Amino acid sequence: MQAIKSIIVVASLAALAGCGSLEKDVKNADLSPICEKTHGWTAWNDARCVEPKAPPPDELGAAQKQIRALNGRISDLERQLADRDREIASLRSGTGDSAKQLAAANSRISGLEAQLAAANSKNSGLEAQLAAATGGAAASQQRIAELERQLADRDRELADLRGTLSAEEQKLKEAQRGLIRALRPEIEKGDITVDLNNERLLINLASGYLFGSGQDELKPAGADALTRVGTVLKDYPEYKVAVDGHTDNVAIQGELKKKFPTNKELSESRAANAAKALEAGGLSAPTIHGYADSKPVEPNTTPAGRAKNRRVEVRVTK
Repeated sequence: MQAIKSIIVVASLAALAGCGSLEKDVKNADLSPICEKTHGWTAWNDARCVEPKAPPPDELGAAQKQIRALNGRISDLERQLADRDREIASLRSGTGDSAKQLAAANSRISGLEAQLAAANSKNSGLEAQLAAATGGAAASQQRIAELERQLADRDRELADLRGTLSAEEQKLKEAQRGLIRALRPEIEKGDITVDLNNERLLINLASGYLFGSGQDELKPAGADALTRVGTVLKDYPEYKVAVDGHTDNVAIQGELKKKFPTNKELSESRAANAAKALEAGGLSAPTIHGYADSKPVEPNTTPAGRAKNRRVEVRVTK
């Protein structure tokens, strides 16, 4: 609005400037004294007065050009004023949208703050779990160290035992060699076997070589062989000796049933007489067992199998 006022002032000044030019023409006109006195320099506008000379064409064109420029400026300023009015209206109408955007932004900020709080809480939980896991790991490491120490102890103990077993095995091998030398004729005939396995020395004597059929009394050759076994084993008093009697599955018949009601009694009696022969060789107090046909080494379906099952075993263990 202030710009419009300025424009009007400028236009007025321009008009005055134009009138100044006209005043010269009026003064140059032939005016009556009355008209000049009455109307002054504008007397040429009054029909009652002498009409002054028209302004020069170049001055009129310049004035018109200046007026057009001023009118253009006025239009431009009016357009700018309308633009400002529209901008103000837009800003005023956009206040509500800005408020909505601000509210949405605040809501988003609140959501992000909630997410941050949840993340911090989860992080705290994870840190607690990490601390617990670290403590658990320390305990596990301590347990591992303890187990490794125990394992090292067991390894040393095992090495000692292996050394001991190796020494024991060497002794049993030595006893085996002595028995093989003492029983070579019987071993070569297959009447006696001497085996070493699992830290156990096993001497197997066929009942047919030791006893008559259904009998518990030792044959002289069988008694002699057992005496030689006792002579060798007496040099190893740290070992335990057991004498086991075994039979086949053929039941006792006839008059023998009066002496041996079952194979159990027959196997026990044969083991006892074999132990006496061992003691005659210098071995002291072997243990005695009678197993009858409960521990066969071969099926009892053939004569050969039954013959192998009728035996006396001398077991030597630590």
